[in-house]
Amino acid sequence: MKFTDLKYALLLPLLLLLSSCQDYKGMKQRLVNGYQGLDAYCLYVGRITGFPYLAEPVTYGSTQEDNDFYTNRLNNERLPAFEEAGLLISTLSEGKDGKIYPLYSLTEEGKRYYKTNRTAGFVDIKNLKDVQFCFGRREILEVTNMYDRETDFYGGKTTETVVKFTYNLNDVPAWVNHPAIKGIKQYNEDFTGDLNNLKGQAYFTKKDGTYYNYGTSRSIETIPLGYYL
Repeated sequence: MKFTDLKYALLLPLLLLLSSCQDYKGMKQRLVNGYQGLDAYCLYVGRITGFPYLAEPVTYGSTQEDNDFYTNRLNNERLPAFEEAGLLISTLSEGKDGKIYPLYSLTEEGKRYYKTNRTAGFVDIKNLKDVQFCFGRREILEVTNMYDRETDFYGGKTTETVVKFTYNLNDVPAWVNHPAIKGIKQYNEDFTGDLNNLKGQAYFTKKDGTYYNYGTSRSIETIPLGYYL
């Protein structure tokens, strides 16, 4: 046997041994437990302190350009789209500047999907709530692959575990596919057609022997396994 052949003959059992160490069944159970009762998707609406919400010019940004950006994104695009989809309803009301703006309130349908979970990146702004409409349930089918990789995402070099899996997406409401919602480019998700046996992946890191999902945060903490858009 040539040296090259011997090298690969020794390498193959090692790879098989490493592969067998991957706890696919255990990781599937972690995913099942993690997604249990959790919304599969959240469509992020924006920096809103709750409803009723008067769509006045936004002043959260540090520059006028920031304010114009959020005003256009929220007031001129997302809020009207959710109204068209039946989650919001508006009347006209006077703002602090004496001008008239839409005053948005939740419909009964909107109340079913409305969430105000704070998302990473805005926690430095006091008393700020980030409005989202969340929906769907993941039914985990199978973990198809797991591997570790080095990352400095957490502010220092560490090892994260990438888990790829298949799942069914259940309980998707009709409003998600309303043309006004599908017209918002930032969401960039298609919820039409067959929603079974879809491919997904999650990123974990270990701390004190426990897996954590960093979600949208740059810190290691127990963040729900939801997918926020």
